[in-house]
Amino acid sequence: MRYSAATGFPRRLSVWLCLLLLSVLAAGCAATSTTILDEEVVTNQKHMASYKTLIIRDFELKRELYTEEPEEKMSDRERLYAQIPSQLSENIERYVKARQIYQHVTRDGRPTDTTLVLKGKFTRVGRFRISITGTLFDGASDQEVAFFRQTLWDVFDSTETINELSREVADFIDRIQYK
Repeated sequence: MRYSAATGFPRRLSVWLCLLLLSVLAAGCAATSTTILDEEVVTNQKHMASYKTLIIRDFELKRELYTEEPEEKMSDRERLYAQIPSQLSENIERYVKARQIYQHVTRDGRPTDTTLVLKGKFTRVGRFRISITGTLFDGASDQEVAFFRQTLWDVFDSTETINELSREVADFIDRIQYK
């Protein structure tokens, strides 16, 4: 049995293709990726840059979204879920302040004619997905000026990924400044 270059080439090609296929599959199975699907609607008649203040209200999180247990039987994880709305608000406030979009960013205060008020609610909270909806309201008229819906997928621990979700909300607030 002699080695032939003619039979060696197809064999090397098939080994190379198998290795390429395995590397592609391994790359796809690496760390799970987080995908954020969003819907964004801006309905305001005046320019968004005319607002000088942003008031961020804690998003509503209904207890039945993360537990069915009474308060005294809640696990540590469920107690952490209860803190998610304030964490989200704090992080949004921090990111918006860092971008210097508004002269004033606060979590309390009275709305004026140059104020936007951010309100929202969690529509799903779980180990693998967090969904929120949010609305920006004009401070003077209390009319809706913008709406968004975002879902964070592939969440293994909701309490640790709130930071990423708040960054996406801040990105939305930044993007609409030019509409």
